[in-house]
Amino acid sequence: MLRFIKENIQRIILLLLLCDVILVSSLFAITNNDEAMATANMKPSEIHEECNQLLVNTYLTRIKKASDDFYDEYYTISPTVNYYSIVVKEISLDSRNSYVTFTSTPYLGPHDTVGIDEITFMADFHGNVTLEKFNHIISYHLPFNLKDLEKKTVPGKYGNE
Repeated sequence: MLRFIKENIQRIILLLLLCDVILVSSLFAITNNDEAMATANMKPSEIHEECNQLLVNTYLTRIKKASDDFYDEYYTISPTVNYYSIVVKEISLDSRNSYVTFTSTPYLGPHDTVGIDEITFMADFHGNVTLEKFNHIISYHLPFNLKDLEKKTVPGKYGNE
């Protein structure tokens, strides 16, 4: 037996290496399959939440610009608009365009909300995006310590009266 091993040592090593390659490949395939299955088994609500977050992240700079343009005449600084202060309200399609409406709650200072806005964008089939509508729904008064940031009162309905 020992003589057989000595005569075939190269073949035995080659066979062991081949077994290792097969074993590693199998483990890699199982790991990738588990990841694919985990993604495929996502609940519809999880996919919906991820798509909404993707839309918010994609449109965030446009939402900030629309908000800055609106509030510029009312405050000395632009209210903060972050990904966590925006939600997707509605998505709609017509024969040529897609529309997405966001609800935004911009704030000043340590999260003092200044209003609630609905911002609608239109994307055509070429990928061009335009601001369709900015609708300021409701305003909130600033606390006393932030009143110096106010140029003039935002017109419309106030929520904390």
